[in-house]
Amino acid sequence: MPRTVSEIAALVRSGLSTLDVAPFAALFAADAVYEVPFLGQRIEGRDAVVATLTAGGVRARAAGLTKAQVTTTFADSGLGFVVELVVSGPGVEFPSSVGIVTVSNGEITAYRDYPDTSAAAKLERSSAERVVKAESPQPVE
Repeated sequence: MPRTVSEIAALVRSGLSTLDVAPFAALFAADAVYEVPFLGQRIEGRDAVVATLTAGGVRARAAGLTKAQVTTTFADSGLGFVVELVVSGPGVEFPSSVGIVTVSNGEITAYRDYPDTSAAAKLERSSAERVVKAESPQPVE
């Protein structure tokens, strides 16, 4: 029996809250599509989608993020849900993205992601500044 939209949303929420796609990776349809319309990106196929989302989690953790507050809102059509992420780590928290997840026959067929590119750029600059400071020679006393 295929998973319901609410079951899928719970697994997505669980995975995204720890920046890990593993809890819901198997739920993508073989021909699933992941899109980031504002950036002109379109990734097709389960393996490519999972690899892209996994790489995003790796980048987030490398930037010092440790978790996400995830809110899901079900579509009136019953065919999917909206997922909102607020990511955080030591000393930082910001709204990361809003995604629209479409479900058919118990599988995720599409994930349209609308990231807050301005907040991500600020985090990237902040992370780079922390690395530079950490690598700077310390004065000898």
